[in-house]
Amino acid sequence: MGANDGQLQVSVLTRAIAPTRTKPRFVRLPVLAVALVLLALFGALTAYAAAHTYMPFDVPVERWIQSLPWGPLVSVFTAFDWLEGTKQYYAGIGVILLVTAFNWKNFPLIAIAASSGFVYTFVELAIRRPRPSADLVNVIRHTGSFSFPSGHVVFFSWVIVLLIVCLGYRRLSRPLLTAAWVIGGLVLLITCAGRIYLGEHWPSDVLGGLALGLGWTTLALSIRLLSNHSLEHSR
Repeated sequence: MGANDGQLQVSVLTRAIAPTRTKPRFVRLPVLAVALVLLALFGALTAYAAAHTYMPFDVPVERWIQSLPWGPLVSVFTAFDWLEGTKQYYAGIGVILLVTAFNWKNFPLIAIAASSGFVYTFVELAIRRPRPSADLVNVIRHTGSFSFPSGHVVFFSWVIVLLIVCLGYRRLSRPLLTAAWVIGGLVLLITCAGRIYLGEHWPSDVLGGLALGLGWTTLALSIRLLSNHSLEHSR
């Protein structure tokens, strides 16, 4: 065997046992899968809402939630209810500016996540589902416009997730980051309960808002070009 043949065999063997380096995918597949499931759920809820005023489980679930002793949380429900219409619009702009002020590279990610608000507006005006009827459940307050999906839930979904991702992932220790997710989850849960308790929305409206807000935001996070700056090299 000649020297060249030996070098060739060593080269082939080295390539065979060496770890293969592949270019990262354009998307994070597990995150994309979650996004698609959530958006498919939103699509199914939208199709049902287009033909029905409410879903079979809406009335009993709403009555059950309204029967619970929420105590001081009722004041929180009312405070969150205040953030509606143009107030919510300006609050969203404020969140985008805040995140961008910390690092302008976050702007494309949060801007695209915030565009779920446009999807919400289009669907709300297309479906035109009426808000819960006082003949069926307790209605404490009704704002204007229509019921499906819940705009408050869509708003808080992208705001909470993106604030934690853009401002927390590269700045907070793991315990603090975990605490931020727990607090954010509780705020979102309180928002959902409040929309139902006040009689502003049916539970299916709230579920639709979660599916749209979290699905759209997760879809944006699944695209590496948008989210790598916030998610890579986190603590």
